[in-house]
Amino acid sequence: MMTRRRFIKIFCALPLFVCLPGLAESITGVATLKDGYARRLKKILAAGDLPYIDIESSCNSRKLDIEFVAKRMDRLNIGLMALSADIGHGQFRDGVVFDPLSERLLASYPDRFIPVGNGGQSPALTEATDSFLDAQEAAVRDRKILLLGEYEFRHYPSPRQVKRGELDRDVQLPIDGPIGHRVFSFSEKTGVPFQIHYEIEDELLAPLEQMLAQYPKARVIWCHLAQIRYIERASRYTPTYVEALLNRFPNLYFDTAFGDANSIYPLSNQRHARVWANDGALLPAWRDLIAACPSRFLSALDLGGDRIERIVEYDQNHRNFLKRLPAQVQHQVAYRNAWSLLFGEEFA
Repeated sequence: MMTRRRFIKIFCALPLFVCLPGLAESITGVATLKDGYARRLKKILAAGDLPYIDIESSCNSRKLDIEFVAKRMDRLNIGLMALSADIGHGQFRDGVVFDPLSERLLASYPDRFIPVGNGGQSPALTEATDSFLDAQEAAVRDRKILLLGEYEFRHYPSPRQVKRGELDRDVQLPIDGPIGHRVFSFSEKTGVPFQIHYEIEDELLAPLEQMLAQYPKARVIWCHLAQIRYIERASRYTPTYVEALLNRFPNLYFDTAFGDANSIYPLSNQRHARVWANDGALLPAWRDLIAACPSRFLSALDLGGDRIERIVEYDQNHRNFLKRLPAQVQHQVAYRNAWSLLFGEEFA
């Protein structure tokens, strides 16, 4: 088990980086973590199982049972997890602008967790924007994290929040506004990837395309492939459209955290994971897109603070998706793409 002192020693030894094509290429101290990650992935592979890197999950760090998550990862053969802390209203009222959850995770289980910044949600992102982003950027410069986000630019209340009557998480920040420019610019300058939650709607596509064009070296992970809450608002979004985006913007990635074939968004009463056919099969057009662009899609569970205990269910749903891809593509999406994105090299 890595002690707090050992963790701090590793990261304090890391040199400063600027404009990297891959963050880990010049962070020699990350080699210690990377070696542990590789051993874990290879151990699972050697046992005949498919590990994956969950690139996007989050939690309430005050309620997180780290040992519970780590043991479930072992039981389920989950390789690595980028588990970010959401700064909730309670922490925000206490003056918290940065939650060092990754330090705690790595101190206990350095071979399982990827150091990641805090979730970019309200109220921290919207009511203390400069303080929150200053803290995230400082964590990158201090070599504490390898990944930023998930930043919520357009977010409807989640299905669970709707059912609880919590409708205040209806967020709309212009992605081409000051926050968007700051995040895109920082990613372009440092090479650090960041995640966005950006609901799929026709009127929102052009501003995102403009930002991707303006910051061609920004490394963007658009979370939740083909998760559409209101189909009538997203006539343009198709596999053909996504393929065109991937061809135009080589630093754009999609994560594959979406509901199963029966997942219903309660405000629209629509099935919002559009990759599935009525019979639960993966639609050929989406399968073919992923097979045609296999390096641009990333495994993700999208566990959250109100559903960490459902990790077994989410794992089953994600593996149901992965097994429907061609065998070699499964390995690309499961762990190889995230490895390449984070470390600037192929997994070997």
